[in-house]
Amino acid sequence: MNIKAIIEEHAHHFLLGIKTECARDKEAGIIIRKYISEGKISEEEDHLLKSQLMDSLKIIGIGVPFILIPGASIIMPILIKVASKHNIELMPSAFVSEKTPDK
Repeated sequence: MNIKAIIEEHAHHFLLGIKTECARDKEAGIIIRKYISEGKISEEEDHLLKSQLMDSLKIIGIGVPFILIPGASIIMPILIKVASKHNIELMPSAFVSEKTPDK
Protein backbone atom coordinates (compact mmCIF):
# COMPACT_ATOMS: atom_id res chain seq x y z
CA MET A 1 0.00 0.00 0.00
CA ASN A 2 1.40 3.38 -0.87
CA ILE A 3 1.44 6.39 1.43
CA LYS A 4 -1.29 8.24 -0.45
CA ALA A 5 -3.69 5.32 -0.03
CA ILE A 6 -2.89 5.03 3.68
CA ILE A 7 -3.51 8.74 4.22
CA GLU A 8 -6.79 8.57 2.29
CA GLU A 9 -7.92 5.56 4.33
CA HIS A 10 -7.15 7.26 7.65
CA ALA A 11 -8.75 10.54 6.52
CA HIS A 12 -11.87 8.62 5.48
CA HIS A 13 -11.97 6.85 8.87
CA PHE A 14 -11.55 10.20 10.66
CA LEU A 15 -14.32 11.90 8.68
CA LEU A 16 -16.69 8.97 9.28
CA GLY A 17 -15.90 9.20 13.01
CA ILE A 18 -16.68 12.94 13.00
CA LYS A 19 -19.97 12.28 11.18
CA THR A 20 -20.92 9.54 13.66
CA GLU A 21 -20.07 11.72 16.68
CA CYS A 22 -22.13 14.58 15.25
CA ALA A 23 -25.14 12.31 14.77
CA ARG A 24 -24.77 10.93 18.31
CA ASP A 25 -24.51 14.47 19.71
CA LYS A 26 -27.79 15.38 17.98
CA GLU A 27 -29.42 12.24 19.37
CA ALA A 28 -28.13 13.09 22.87
CA GLY A 29 -29.58 16.59 22.51
CA ILE A 30 -32.98 15.13 21.66
CA ILE A 31 -32.80 12.88 24.73
CA ILE A 32 -31.86 15.84 26.96
CA ARG A 33 -34.80 17.85 25.61
CA LYS A 34 -37.08 14.87 26.26
CA TYR A 35 -35.78 14.59 29.81
CA ILE A 36 -36.32 18.30 30.44
CA SER A 37 -39.88 18.26 29.06
CA GLU A 38 -41.08 14.88 30.42
CA GLY A 39 -38.83 14.39 33.44
CA LYS A 40 -37.86 10.82 32.58
CA ILE A 41 -36.09 8.76 29.91
CA SER A 42 -35.80 5.03 29.20
CA GLU A 43 -32.88 2.86 30.31
CA GLU A 44 -31.62 2.67 26.72
CA GLU A 45 -31.73 6.45 26.35
CA ASP A 46 -29.97 6.83 29.70
CA HIS A 47 -27.20 4.48 28.57
CA LEU A 48 -26.85 6.30 25.24
CA LEU A 49 -26.68 9.68 26.98
CA LYS A 50 -24.02 8.49 29.43
CA SER A 51 -21.87 6.94 26.71
CA GLN A 52 -22.12 10.10 24.59
CA LEU A 53 -21.12 12.22 27.57
CA MET A 54 -18.06 9.99 28.08
CA ASP A 55 -17.19 10.30 24.37
CA SER A 56 -17.48 14.09 24.58
CA LEU A 57 -15.18 14.16 27.62
CA LYS A 58 -12.68 11.95 25.75
CA ILE A 59 -12.69 14.37 22.82
CA ILE A 60 -12.01 17.26 25.20
CA GLY A 61 -9.29 15.23 26.94
CA ILE A 62 -7.54 14.57 23.65
CA GLY A 63 -8.13 18.02 22.13
CA VAL A 64 -6.96 20.23 24.99
CA PRO A 65 -3.38 18.87 25.13
CA PHE A 66 -2.94 19.62 21.41
CA ILE A 67 -3.55 23.29 22.20
CA LEU A 68 -1.66 23.56 25.49
CA ILE A 69 1.29 21.16 25.28
CA PRO A 70 4.09 21.66 22.76
CA GLY A 71 4.83 18.39 20.98
CA ALA A 72 1.46 16.88 21.86
CA SER A 73 1.00 15.74 18.26
CA ILE A 74 3.83 13.29 18.91
CA ILE A 75 3.01 12.41 22.52
CA MET A 76 -0.75 11.80 22.21
CA PRO A 77 -0.63 8.96 19.63
CA ILE A 78 1.99 7.20 21.76
CA LEU A 79 -0.12 7.70 24.89
CA ILE A 80 -3.23 6.37 23.13
CA LYS A 81 -1.33 3.29 21.92
CA VAL A 82 0.14 2.54 25.36
CA ALA A 83 -3.26 3.04 27.03
CA SER A 84 -4.94 0.63 24.60
CA LYS A 85 -2.34 -2.04 25.44
CA HIS A 86 -3.45 -1.71 29.07
CA ASN A 87 -7.16 -1.92 28.08
CA ILE A 88 -7.77 1.79 28.66
CA GLU A 89 -9.75 3.38 25.84
CA LEU A 90 -8.92 7.06 25.34
CA MET A 91 -10.55 7.43 21.93
CA PRO A 92 -14.27 8.14 21.51
CA SER A 93 -16.29 5.11 20.43
CA ALA A 94 -16.86 6.44 16.90
CA PHE A 95 -13.11 6.41 16.26
CA VAL A 96 -12.38 2.94 17.64
CA SER A 97 -11.84 0.25 15.02
CA GLU A 98 -13.73 -3.00 15.43
CA LYS A 99 -10.55 -5.01 14.78
CA THR A 100 -9.71 -7.95 16.97
CA PRO A 101 -6.53 -7.55 19.00
CA ASP A 102 -3.40 -9.32 17.75
CA LYS A 103 -2.39 -12.38 19.73
